[in-house]
Amino acid sequence: MIQVSRRFKDEIYAPSRKTTAKVSFEILDNEAYEDNTVSVTSEAVISRKAQITNKKRNLTNKYATFEPNFFRLDGSFCIPPKQNETNSEVGWVSSDLCDENGCFSPSQVIKFDFSEPHSSIGITITFDTSTNEYAADFDIYVFDSNNQQIHKEEVIENTESLYVLEHNLDNYNRITISIKRWANGNRRARVTEVDFGLIKEYQGNKLISMNIIEEMNVIGDTIPSNEITFTVDNSDRAFNILNPDGVYKYLRERQEVTVEIGLELVEGSDDYEFVPMGMFYLTEWKSDEGSLTTTFTARDVFELLEQEEYTSITNTNLYLLTQDILIKAGVKNYQIDSKLKQILTSGFKEKLNSRNALQYVGLAGRSVVYQDRFGVVTIKQLELLTESTGYLNFSGYDTFTGMTTLEVDQDYDFKYINFDNTYNEPQIELDKLIKSLTVVVIEDGSEEGQEVTFINSAVKTGDSLKLENPLINTVQHAQQIAEWIINESNLRALYDTNWRQNPALECGDAVLVEDGFGAKKKSRIIKQEFNFEGYLDGKTVTKGGV
Repeated sequence: MIQVSRRFKDEIYAPSRKTTAKVSFEILDNEAYEDNTVSVTSEAVISRKAQITNKKRNLTNKYATFEPNFFRLDGSFCIPPKQNETNSEVGWVSSDLCDENGCFSPSQVIKFDFSEPHSSIGITITFDTSTNEYAADFDIYVFDSNNQQIHKEEVIENTESLYVLEHNLDNYNRITISIKRWANGNRRARVTEVDFGLIKEYQGNKLISMNIIEEMNVIGDTIPSNEITFTVDNSDRAFNILNPDGVYKYLRERQEVTVEIGLELVEGSDDYEFVPMGMFYLTEWKSDEGSLTTTFTARDVFELLEQEEYTSITNTNLYLLTQDILIKAGVKNYQIDSKLKQILTSGFKEKLNSRNALQYVGLAGRSVVYQDRFGVVTIKQLELLTESTGYLNFSGYDTFTGMTTLEVDQDYDFKYINFDNTYNEPQIELDKLIKSLTVVVIEDGSEEGQEVTFINSAVKTGDSLKLENPLINTVQHAQQIAEWIINESNLRALYDTNWRQNPALECGDAVLVEDGFGAKKKSRIIKQEFNFEGYLDGKTVTKGGV
Protein backbone atom coordinates (compact mmCIF):
# COMPACT_ATOMS: atom_id res chain seq x y z
CA MET A 1 0.00 0.00 0.00
CA ILE A 2 1.20 3.49 -0.84
CA GLN A 3 1.63 5.56 2.31
CA VAL A 4 -0.90 8.41 2.36
CA SER A 5 -2.12 10.93 4.91
CA ARG A 6 -4.92 10.33 7.40
CA ARG A 7 -6.95 12.93 5.52
CA PHE A 8 -6.58 10.94 2.30
CA LYS A 9 -7.82 7.81 4.08
CA ASP A 10 -10.85 9.68 5.37
CA GLU A 11 -11.78 11.20 2.01
CA ILE A 12 -11.07 8.43 -0.52
CA TYR A 13 -14.39 6.68 0.22
CA ALA A 14 -16.41 9.89 0.75
CA PRO A 15 -19.63 9.95 -1.33
CA SER A 16 -18.78 13.27 -3.02
CA ARG A 17 -15.03 12.89 -3.48
CA LYS A 18 -13.19 14.73 -6.26
CA THR A 19 -10.23 13.21 -8.10
CA THR A 20 -7.79 14.31 -10.76
CA ALA A 21 -4.98 12.71 -12.77
CA LYS A 22 -1.60 13.86 -14.03
CA VAL A 23 0.59 12.33 -16.76
CA SER A 24 4.20 13.46 -17.22
CA PHE A 25 5.53 12.47 -20.60
CA GLU A 26 9.17 12.77 -21.64
CA ILE A 27 10.07 13.83 -25.18
CA LEU A 28 13.82 13.38 -24.86
CA ASP A 29 16.80 12.12 -26.81
CA ASN A 30 17.65 9.28 -24.43
CA GLU A 31 20.90 8.41 -26.21
CA ALA A 32 22.25 11.89 -25.47
CA TYR A 33 22.32 11.13 -21.73
CA GLU A 34 24.83 8.35 -22.27
CA ASP A 35 26.77 9.99 -25.11
CA ASN A 36 28.07 13.21 -23.56
CA THR A 37 31.17 14.58 -21.91
CA VAL A 38 30.47 17.45 -19.54
CA SER A 39 32.98 20.16 -18.52
CA VAL A 40 32.50 23.23 -16.31
CA THR A 41 34.33 26.48 -15.58
CA SER A 42 34.58 25.80 -11.83
CA GLU A 43 33.33 23.19 -9.41
CA ALA A 44 32.93 23.19 -5.63
CA VAL A 45 34.18 20.29 -3.50
CA ILE A 46 30.65 19.03 -2.85
CA SER A 47 29.66 19.27 -6.54
CA ARG A 48 28.83 16.21 -8.66
CA LYS A 49 28.62 17.42 -12.24
CA ALA A 50 28.00 13.91 -13.60
CA GLN A 51 24.61 13.99 -11.88
CA ILE A 52 23.22 16.73 -14.13
CA THR A 53 22.43 14.16 -16.83
CA ASN A 54 21.02 11.31 -14.71
CA LYS A 55 17.34 12.29 -15.06
CA LYS A 56 17.01 13.12 -11.35
CA ARG A 57 15.51 16.59 -11.16
CA ASN A 58 15.24 17.03 -7.39
CA LEU A 59 18.04 17.37 -4.88
CA THR A 60 18.02 14.96 -1.96
CA ASN A 61 18.09 17.88 0.50
CA LYS A 62 18.68 21.59 0.74
CA TYR A 63 22.43 21.78 1.38
CA ALA A 64 24.12 24.40 3.52
CA THR A 65 27.19 26.00 1.88
CA PHE A 66 29.28 29.05 2.71
CA GLU A 67 27.37 31.84 0.98
CA PRO A 68 26.27 35.06 2.73
CA ASN A 69 22.65 34.95 3.93
CA PHE A 70 22.01 31.70 2.10
CA PHE A 71 20.92 29.03 4.59
CA ARG A 72 18.68 29.38 7.61
CA LEU A 73 19.19 27.73 10.98
CA ASP A 74 15.64 26.41 11.00
CA GLY A 75 16.42 22.75 10.45
CA SER A 76 15.48 22.80 6.75
CA PHE A 77 19.11 22.70 5.52
CA CYS A 78 21.50 19.76 5.76
CA ILE A 79 25.27 19.36 5.86
CA PRO A 80 26.44 18.38 2.34
CA PRO A 81 27.34 14.70 1.87
CA LYS A 82 30.93 13.51 1.77
CA GLN A 83 32.47 12.41 -1.52
CA ASN A 84 32.21 8.72 -0.58
CA GLU A 85 28.49 9.05 0.17
CA THR A 86 27.06 8.19 -3.22
CA ASN A 87 23.34 8.04 -2.46
CA SER A 88 22.75 11.82 -2.43
CA GLU A 89 21.66 13.99 -5.34
CA VAL A 90 23.71 17.20 -5.32
CA GLY A 91 24.08 18.27 -8.96
CA TRP A 92 26.62 20.81 -10.13
CA VAL A 93 27.71 23.60 -7.76
CA SER A 94 30.29 26.17 -8.87
CA SER A 95 33.28 26.99 -6.70
CA ASP A 96 33.11 30.64 -7.83
CA LEU A 97 30.65 33.03 -6.21
CA CYS A 98 28.96 35.87 -8.05
CA ASP A 99 29.35 39.44 -6.80
CA GLU A 100 26.79 41.31 -4.73
CA ASN A 101 24.86 42.14 -7.93
CA GLY A 102 24.73 38.52 -9.02
CA CYS A 103 27.29 38.88 -11.82
CA PHE A 104 29.84 36.14 -12.48
CA SER A 105 33.32 37.05 -13.74
CA PRO A 106 34.14 34.97 -15.63
CA SER A 107 30.77 33.52 -16.65
CA GLN A 108 30.11 30.02 -15.33
CA VAL A 109 29.97 27.67 -18.31
CA ILE A 110 28.63 24.12 -18.65
CA LYS A 111 29.64 22.43 -21.91
CA PHE A 112 28.33 19.15 -23.30
CA ASP A 113 30.25 17.45 -26.12
CA PHE A 114 28.67 14.53 -27.99
CA SER A 115 30.42 11.89 -30.09
CA GLU A 116 27.38 11.51 -32.37
CA PRO A 117 24.79 14.02 -33.65
CA HIS A 118 21.62 14.27 -31.56
CA SER A 119 18.25 15.94 -32.06
CA SER A 120 15.68 17.13 -29.52
CA ILE A 121 12.76 19.50 -29.32
CA GLY A 122 14.56 21.88 -27.01
CA ILE A 123 16.47 21.83 -23.73
CA THR A 124 15.22 21.90 -20.14
CA ILE A 125 17.41 23.31 -17.36
CA THR A 126 16.57 22.63 -13.71
CA PHE A 127 18.50 24.98 -11.42
CA ASP A 128 17.82 24.55 -7.66
CA THR A 129 14.07 24.18 -7.16
CA SER A 130 14.44 23.31 -3.45
CA THR A 131 15.75 26.79 -2.56
CA ASN A 132 14.32 28.61 -5.61
CA GLU A 133 17.82 29.62 -6.77
CA TYR A 134 18.33 30.22 -10.50
CA ALA A 135 20.27 32.05 -13.15
CA ALA A 136 18.72 35.39 -14.18
CA ASP A 137 20.81 36.02 -17.31
CA PHE A 138 22.36 33.22 -19.36
CA ASP A 139 22.99 32.14 -22.94
CA ILE A 140 22.45 28.76 -24.61
CA TYR A 141 24.56 27.90 -27.66
CA VAL A 142 23.99 24.85 -29.87
CA PHE A 143 26.59 23.71 -32.44
CA ASP A 144 26.81 21.01 -35.11
CA SER A 145 29.76 18.69 -35.86
CA ASN A 146 31.47 21.45 -37.90
CA ASN A 147 31.28 23.82 -34.92
CA GLN A 148 28.68 25.88 -36.77
CA GLN A 149 26.14 27.54 -34.52
CA ILE A 150 22.67 26.01 -34.96
CA HIS A 151 20.89 28.12 -32.39
CA LYS A 152 21.55 30.80 -29.77
CA GLU A 153 19.10 31.65 -27.00
CA GLU A 154 19.82 34.76 -24.95
CA VAL A 155 17.83 34.67 -21.72
CA ILE A 156 17.43 37.92 -19.78
CA GLU A 157 15.60 38.46 -16.48
CA ASN A 158 14.62 34.82 -15.98
CA THR A 159 12.49 34.37 -12.84
CA GLU A 160 12.04 30.58 -12.68
CA SER A 161 14.16 27.75 -11.24
CA LEU A 162 13.01 25.57 -14.17
CA TYR A 163 13.76 26.93 -17.65
CA VAL A 164 12.42 25.36 -20.86
CA LEU A 165 13.78 26.17 -24.31
CA GLU A 166 11.25 24.77 -26.79
CA HIS A 167 12.87 24.85 -30.22
CA ASN A 168 13.65 22.25 -32.87
CA LEU A 169 17.34 21.40 -32.42
CA ASP A 170 18.52 18.96 -35.07
CA ASN A 171 21.88 17.19 -35.37
CA TYR A 172 23.85 18.96 -32.66
CA ASN A 173 27.23 17.86 -31.31
CA ARG A 174 27.78 20.49 -28.63
CA ILE A 175 25.65 22.48 -26.18
CA THR A 176 27.05 25.32 -24.08
CA ILE A 177 25.22 27.05 -21.22
CA SER A 178 26.89 30.29 -20.13
CA ILE A 179 25.59 31.73 -16.82
CA LYS A 180 26.28 35.46 -16.64
CA ARG A 181 24.14 36.64 -13.73
CA TRP A 182 22.49 34.87 -10.79
CA ALA A 183 19.17 35.94 -9.29
CA ASN A 184 20.77 36.68 -5.88
CA GLY A 185 24.11 38.19 -5.01
CA ASN A 186 27.03 36.31 -3.41
CA ARG A 187 25.82 32.93 -4.61
CA ARG A 188 27.29 29.84 -6.26
CA ALA A 189 25.75 28.67 -9.52
CA ARG A 190 23.67 25.52 -9.09
CA VAL A 191 22.24 23.21 -11.73
CA THR A 192 20.41 20.03 -10.75
CA GLU A 193 19.65 18.63 -14.21
CA VAL A 194 19.92 19.40 -17.93
CA ASP A 195 17.45 17.49 -20.09
CA PHE A 196 17.92 17.09 -23.83
CA GLY A 197 14.31 17.72 -24.76
CA LEU A 198 11.06 18.53 -22.99
CA ILE A 199 8.84 17.00 -20.33
CA LYS A 200 5.17 17.52 -21.11
CA GLU A 201 2.61 17.40 -18.31
CA TYR A 202 -1.05 16.73 -19.04
CA GLN A 203 -3.75 17.43 -16.49
CA GLY A 204 -7.28 18.83 -16.36
CA ASN A 205 -8.93 19.32 -19.74
CA LYS A 206 -5.63 18.52 -21.53
CA LEU A 207 -5.87 14.89 -20.33
CA ILE A 208 -8.91 13.44 -22.07
CA SER A 209 -8.79 9.93 -20.61
CA MET A 210 -6.46 7.44 -18.95
CA ASN A 211 -6.53 3.69 -18.33
CA ILE A 212 -4.00 1.78 -16.20
CA ILE A 213 -3.77 -1.99 -15.84
CA GLU A 214 -1.46 -3.43 -13.20
CA GLU A 215 -1.10 -7.11 -12.42
CA MET A 216 0.90 -9.45 -10.20
CA ASN A 217 1.42 -13.20 -10.55
CA VAL A 218 2.00 -14.53 -7.06
CA ILE A 219 3.52 -17.90 -8.03
CA GLY A 220 5.66 -16.38 -10.79
CA ASP A 221 4.80 -18.65 -13.74
CA THR A 222 4.54 -15.42 -15.78
CA ILE A 223 5.67 -11.81 -15.28
CA PRO A 224 2.81 -9.54 -16.40
CA SER A 225 3.70 -6.14 -17.84
CA ASN A 226 1.71 -3.20 -16.46
CA GLU A 227 0.28 -0.86 -19.09
CA ILE A 228 -1.11 2.65 -19.43
CA THR A 229 -3.11 4.09 -22.33
CA PHE A 230 -3.81 7.80 -22.23
CA THR A 231 -5.37 10.29 -24.65
CA VAL A 232 -4.37 13.96 -24.68
CA ASP A 233 -5.70 17.08 -26.36
CA ASN A 234 -4.00 17.68 -29.72
CA SER A 235 -5.99 20.70 -30.88
CA ASP A 236 -2.70 22.53 -31.55
CA ARG A 237 -1.72 19.55 -33.79
CA ALA A 238 1.70 19.32 -32.14
CA PHE A 239 1.68 15.52 -32.56
CA ASN A 240 0.58 15.52 -36.20
CA ILE A 241 3.09 13.80 -38.45
CA LEU A 242 2.93 16.51 -41.14
CA ASN A 243 3.46 19.45 -38.77
CA PRO A 244 7.03 20.73 -39.47
CA ASP A 245 7.17 22.50 -36.09
CA GLY A 246 5.56 19.64 -34.16
CA VAL A 247 7.04 17.05 -31.83
CA TYR A 248 6.10 13.90 -33.77
CA LYS A 249 9.55 13.38 -35.26
CA TYR A 250 11.11 13.51 -31.78
CA LEU A 251 8.93 10.73 -30.36
CA ARG A 252 10.89 7.59 -29.59
CA GLU A 253 10.16 4.27 -27.97
CA ARG A 254 11.29 3.95 -24.34
CA GLN A 255 10.41 7.54 -23.44
CA GLU A 256 9.49 7.61 -19.74
CA VAL A 257 5.88 8.19 -18.69
CA THR A 258 4.99 8.77 -15.03
CA VAL A 259 1.44 8.93 -13.71
CA GLU A 260 -0.25 10.24 -10.57
CA ILE A 261 -3.83 10.27 -9.33
CA GLY A 262 -4.85 13.02 -6.92
CA LEU A 263 -7.61 13.29 -4.32
CA GLU A 264 -9.04 16.61 -3.15
CA LEU A 265 -8.53 16.70 0.62
CA VAL A 266 -10.99 19.50 1.44
CA GLU A 267 -14.09 19.95 -0.70
CA GLY A 268 -13.82 23.00 -2.95
CA SER A 269 -10.22 23.78 -1.93
CA ASP A 270 -8.36 22.40 -4.98
CA ASP A 271 -5.85 21.02 -2.45
CA TYR A 272 -4.91 17.60 -3.84
CA GLU A 273 -2.79 14.77 -2.46
CA PHE A 274 -1.23 12.79 -5.30
CA VAL A 275 -0.49 9.06 -5.34
CA PRO A 276 2.13 7.61 -7.75
CA MET A 277 0.64 5.13 -10.22
CA GLY A 278 3.79 3.85 -11.87
CA MET A 279 6.62 4.45 -14.33
CA PHE A 280 6.13 3.31 -17.90
CA TYR A 281 7.99 3.39 -21.22
CA LEU A 282 6.41 4.52 -24.46
CA THR A 283 5.65 1.76 -26.98
CA GLU A 284 2.95 3.12 -29.32
CA TRP A 285 1.32 6.42 -30.32
CA LYS A 286 -1.39 7.42 -32.75
CA SER A 287 -2.73 10.84 -33.74
CA ASP A 288 -6.32 11.02 -34.98
CA GLU A 289 -6.74 14.00 -37.31
CA GLY A 290 -10.52 14.09 -37.01
CA SER A 291 -10.87 14.05 -33.21
CA LEU A 292 -7.90 16.36 -32.51
CA THR A 293 -6.54 13.95 -29.91
CA THR A 294 -3.48 11.71 -29.64
CA THR A 295 -3.41 8.36 -27.85
CA PHE A 296 -0.27 6.88 -26.31
CA THR A 297 0.45 3.41 -24.94
CA ALA A 298 3.30 2.68 -22.54
CA ARG A 299 4.33 -0.43 -20.58
CA ASP A 300 6.63 -1.11 -17.66
CA VAL A 301 10.26 -2.23 -17.75
CA PHE A 302 9.51 -5.93 -18.33
CA GLU A 303 8.52 -5.15 -21.90
CA LEU A 304 12.06 -3.85 -22.42
CA LEU A 305 13.73 -6.74 -20.57
CA GLU A 306 12.25 -9.19 -23.06
CA GLN A 307 14.59 -7.68 -25.67
CA GLU A 308 17.74 -8.05 -23.52
CA GLU A 309 19.69 -11.32 -23.91
CA TYR A 310 21.26 -12.73 -20.76
CA THR A 311 24.32 -14.97 -20.33
CA SER A 312 24.36 -16.50 -16.86
CA ILE A 313 26.94 -16.62 -14.11
CA THR A 314 27.31 -20.08 -12.50
CA ASN A 315 27.62 -21.67 -9.05
CA THR A 316 26.05 -18.80 -7.17
CA ASN A 317 22.92 -17.98 -5.18
CA LEU A 318 19.61 -16.54 -6.38
CA TYR A 319 20.34 -13.09 -4.94
CA LEU A 320 23.61 -12.65 -6.88
CA LEU A 321 22.08 -14.22 -9.99
CA THR A 322 19.15 -11.80 -9.90
CA GLN A 323 21.49 -8.86 -9.35
CA ASP A 324 23.59 -9.96 -12.34
CA ILE A 325 20.49 -10.22 -14.57
CA LEU A 326 19.34 -6.72 -13.68
CA ILE A 327 22.74 -5.05 -13.96
CA LYS A 328 23.46 -6.60 -17.36
CA ALA A 329 20.02 -5.50 -18.55
CA GLY A 330 20.76 -1.91 -17.52
CA VAL A 331 18.26 -1.79 -14.64
CA LYS A 332 19.53 0.67 -12.03
CA ASN A 333 16.66 0.74 -9.54
CA TYR A 334 15.93 -2.64 -7.99
CA GLN A 335 15.25 -4.32 -4.65
CA ILE A 336 15.96 -8.03 -4.03
CA ASP A 337 14.77 -10.01 -1.01
CA SER A 338 17.80 -10.96 1.11
CA LYS A 339 16.27 -14.42 1.67
CA LEU A 340 17.35 -15.30 -1.89
CA LYS A 341 20.98 -15.36 -0.67
CA GLN A 342 20.20 -18.64 1.09
CA ILE A 343 19.13 -20.43 -2.10
CA LEU A 344 22.05 -21.88 -4.07
CA THR A 345 21.86 -22.50 -7.81
CA SER A 346 24.01 -23.57 -10.75
CA GLY A 347 22.60 -20.81 -12.93
CA PHE A 348 21.44 -21.06 -16.54
CA LYS A 349 23.30 -23.24 -19.03
CA GLU A 350 21.90 -21.48 -22.08
CA LYS A 351 21.26 -17.89 -23.11
CA LEU A 352 17.76 -16.51 -22.60
CA ASN A 353 16.06 -13.13 -22.44
CA SER A 354 16.19 -11.22 -19.15
CA ARG A 355 12.43 -11.30 -18.60
CA ASN A 356 12.34 -15.09 -18.77
CA ALA A 357 15.40 -15.28 -16.54
CA LEU A 358 13.61 -13.24 -13.85
CA GLN A 359 10.54 -15.42 -14.25
CA TYR A 360 12.63 -18.51 -13.42
CA VAL A 361 14.12 -16.65 -10.45
CA GLY A 362 10.64 -15.82 -9.16
CA LEU A 363 9.60 -19.47 -9.16
CA ALA A 364 12.89 -20.76 -7.75
CA GLY A 365 12.89 -18.08 -5.07
CA ARG A 366 9.19 -18.47 -4.15
CA SER A 367 8.94 -14.79 -4.90
CA VAL A 368 6.85 -12.29 -6.81
CA VAL A 369 8.59 -10.24 -9.48
CA TYR A 370 7.11 -6.84 -10.29
CA GLN A 371 7.88 -3.16 -10.84
CA ASP A 372 6.53 -0.97 -8.06
CA ARG A 373 4.82 2.40 -8.45
CA PHE A 374 8.17 4.22 -8.21
CA GLY A 375 9.76 2.25 -11.04
CA VAL A 376 11.78 -0.09 -8.78
CA VAL A 377 12.05 -3.69 -9.99
CA THR A 378 11.22 -5.76 -6.91
CA ILE A 379 11.74 -9.44 -6.16
CA LYS A 380 10.44 -10.52 -2.77
CA GLN A 381 8.77 -13.37 -0.91
CA LEU A 382 5.19 -12.71 0.17
CA GLU A 383 3.74 -13.97 3.41
CA LEU A 384 1.19 -16.76 2.86
CA LEU A 385 -2.29 -15.27 3.12
CA THR A 386 -4.07 -16.37 6.31
CA GLU A 387 -6.92 -15.01 8.41
CA SER A 388 -4.45 -12.94 10.43
CA THR A 389 -2.15 -11.76 7.63
CA GLY A 390 -1.81 -8.01 7.76
CA TYR A 391 -4.65 -7.50 10.20
CA LEU A 392 -4.03 -9.21 13.54
CA ASN A 393 -0.52 -9.29 14.94
CA PHE A 394 0.70 -10.77 18.23
CA SER A 395 2.07 -7.92 20.34
CA GLY A 396 3.37 -9.79 23.37
CA TYR A 397 2.15 -10.73 26.84
CA ASP A 398 -0.02 -8.40 28.84
CA THR A 399 1.98 -6.90 31.72
CA PHE A 400 -0.72 -7.49 34.34
CA THR A 401 -2.60 -10.64 33.31
CA GLY A 402 0.08 -12.51 31.41
CA MET A 403 -2.41 -13.20 28.60
CA THR A 404 -1.55 -12.70 24.96
CA THR A 405 -2.85 -9.56 23.29
CA LEU A 406 -3.61 -8.74 19.69
CA GLU A 407 -3.34 -5.45 17.87
CA VAL A 408 -5.36 -4.57 14.80
CA ASP A 409 -3.79 -3.23 11.61
CA GLN A 410 -4.24 0.55 11.78
CA ASP A 411 -5.35 0.58 8.14
CA TYR A 412 -8.04 -2.10 8.45
CA ASP A 413 -10.69 0.59 7.78
CA PHE A 414 -8.86 1.63 4.60
CA LYS A 415 -7.98 -1.69 2.99
CA TYR A 416 -11.45 -2.94 2.19
CA ILE A 417 -13.94 -3.13 -0.68
CA ASN A 418 -17.52 -2.90 0.56
CA PHE A 419 -20.96 -2.35 -0.97
CA ASP A 420 -20.81 1.40 -0.24
CA ASN A 421 -18.18 1.75 -2.99
CA THR A 422 -19.07 -1.04 -5.44
CA TYR A 423 -21.43 -0.82 -8.40
CA ASN A 424 -22.65 -4.39 -7.95
CA GLU A 425 -21.84 -7.47 -5.90
CA PRO A 426 -18.39 -8.95 -6.63
CA GLN A 427 -18.35 -11.84 -9.07
CA ILE A 428 -16.87 -14.95 -7.46
CA GLU A 429 -15.15 -17.70 -9.40
CA LEU A 430 -13.34 -20.74 -8.02
CA ASP A 431 -9.92 -21.37 -9.53
CA LYS A 432 -8.74 -24.91 -10.26
CA LEU A 433 -7.07 -26.84 -7.46
CA ILE A 434 -3.77 -28.69 -7.84
CA LYS A 435 -3.89 -32.37 -6.92
CA SER A 436 -0.31 -33.21 -7.87
CA LEU A 437 2.75 -31.26 -8.93
CA THR A 438 5.71 -32.88 -10.70
CA VAL A 439 8.96 -30.90 -10.46
CA VAL A 440 11.94 -31.60 -12.71
CA VAL A 441 15.18 -31.44 -10.68
CA ILE A 442 18.41 -30.90 -12.61
CA GLU A 443 21.20 -31.73 -10.18
CA ASP A 444 24.72 -30.33 -10.58
CA GLY A 445 26.65 -32.11 -13.30
CA SER A 446 23.55 -33.87 -14.64
CA GLU A 447 22.30 -33.37 -18.19
CA GLU A 448 18.88 -34.95 -17.65
CA GLY A 449 16.37 -34.00 -15.02
CA GLN A 450 14.86 -36.16 -12.31
CA GLU A 451 11.07 -35.95 -11.94
CA VAL A 452 9.75 -35.72 -8.38
CA THR A 453 5.99 -35.71 -7.73
CA PHE A 454 4.32 -34.02 -4.77
CA ILE A 455 0.70 -34.66 -3.74
CA ASN A 456 -1.72 -32.10 -2.34
CA SER A 457 -3.29 -34.03 0.51
CA ALA A 458 -5.86 -31.29 1.13
CA VAL A 459 -7.86 -32.10 -2.03
CA LYS A 460 -9.35 -35.27 -3.51
CA THR A 461 -9.63 -34.13 -7.14
CA GLY A 462 -7.70 -31.49 -9.08
CA ASP A 463 -5.25 -30.83 -11.87
CA SER A 464 -1.85 -32.43 -12.32
CA LEU A 465 0.90 -29.97 -13.28
CA LYS A 466 4.53 -30.26 -14.28
CA LEU A 467 7.21 -27.67 -13.49
CA GLU A 468 10.56 -27.39 -15.27
CA ASN A 469 12.97 -24.74 -14.01
CA PRO A 470 16.77 -24.87 -14.61
CA LEU A 471 17.38 -23.15 -11.25
CA ILE A 472 15.92 -26.05 -9.24
CA ASN A 473 18.93 -28.26 -8.55
CA THR A 474 18.03 -30.30 -5.43
CA VAL A 475 15.06 -32.39 -4.29
CA GLN A 476 14.87 -30.38 -1.07
CA HIS A 477 14.54 -27.15 -3.07
CA ALA A 478 11.88 -28.77 -5.26
CA GLN A 479 9.88 -29.77 -2.17
CA GLN A 480 9.93 -26.21 -0.81
CA ILE A 481 8.68 -24.82 -4.11
CA ALA A 482 5.98 -27.48 -4.44
CA GLU A 483 4.66 -26.76 -0.94
CA TRP A 484 4.59 -23.03 -1.74
CA ILE A 485 2.73 -23.48 -5.04
CA ILE A 486 0.22 -25.93 -3.54
CA ASN A 487 -0.49 -23.67 -0.56
CA GLU A 488 -1.05 -20.67 -2.84
CA SER A 489 -3.29 -22.72 -5.16
CA ASN A 490 -5.51 -23.68 -2.23
CA LEU A 491 -6.49 -19.99 -2.06
CA ARG A 492 -8.83 -20.47 -4.99
CA ALA A 493 -11.59 -17.86 -4.62
CA LEU A 494 -11.31 -15.13 -7.27
CA TYR A 495 -13.27 -11.93 -6.53
CA ASP A 496 -13.88 -9.59 -9.48
CA THR A 497 -15.19 -6.19 -8.33
CA ASN A 498 -16.23 -3.09 -10.26
CA TRP A 499 -15.98 -0.16 -7.87
CA ARG A 500 -14.92 3.46 -7.32
CA GLN A 501 -11.27 2.41 -6.81
CA ASN A 502 -8.62 3.43 -4.31
CA PRO A 503 -5.30 4.43 -5.98
CA ALA A 504 -3.31 3.84 -2.78
CA LEU A 505 -4.00 0.09 -2.89
CA GLU A 506 -1.44 -1.97 -4.81
CA CYS A 507 -1.22 -5.47 -6.19
CA GLY A 508 -0.07 -7.77 -3.39
CA ASP A 509 -2.04 -5.93 -0.69
CA ALA A 510 -4.37 -7.99 1.51
CA VAL A 511 -7.87 -6.47 1.59
CA LEU A 512 -11.29 -7.34 2.96
CA VAL A 513 -13.94 -7.94 0.26
CA GLU A 514 -17.61 -7.82 1.30
CA ASP A 515 -19.88 -10.48 -0.19
CA GLY A 516 -23.64 -10.86 -0.46
CA PHE A 517 -23.87 -12.65 2.90
CA GLY A 518 -22.34 -9.78 4.85
CA ALA A 519 -19.00 -11.54 5.29
CA LYS A 520 -15.73 -9.72 4.68
CA LYS A 521 -13.35 -12.15 2.99
CA LYS A 522 -9.57 -11.82 3.31
CA SER A 523 -8.14 -11.66 -0.19
CA ARG A 524 -4.96 -10.52 -1.98
CA ILE A 525 -5.07 -8.07 -4.91
CA ILE A 526 -3.66 -9.68 -8.06
CA LYS A 527 -4.97 -7.32 -10.76
CA GLN A 528 -6.28 -3.76 -10.92
CA GLU A 529 -7.69 -1.46 -13.56
CA PHE A 530 -7.97 2.29 -13.11
CA ASN A 531 -10.10 4.41 -15.46
CA PHE A 532 -10.07 8.19 -15.38
CA GLU A 533 -12.27 10.44 -17.51
CA GLY A 534 -12.80 13.36 -15.16
CA TYR A 535 -13.63 10.90 -12.37
CA LEU A 536 -12.04 7.69 -11.10
CA ASP A 537 -13.39 4.16 -11.19
CA GLY A 538 -12.12 0.72 -12.13
CA LYS A 539 -11.92 -2.96 -11.35
CA THR A 540 -10.04 -5.03 -8.79
CA VAL A 541 -9.43 -8.78 -8.93
CA THR A 542 -8.42 -10.46 -5.67
CA LYS A 543 -7.64 -14.05 -4.70
CA GLY A 544 -8.16 -15.68 -1.32
CA GLY A 545 -9.75 -18.49 0.60
CA VAL A 546 -13.32 -19.64 0.12
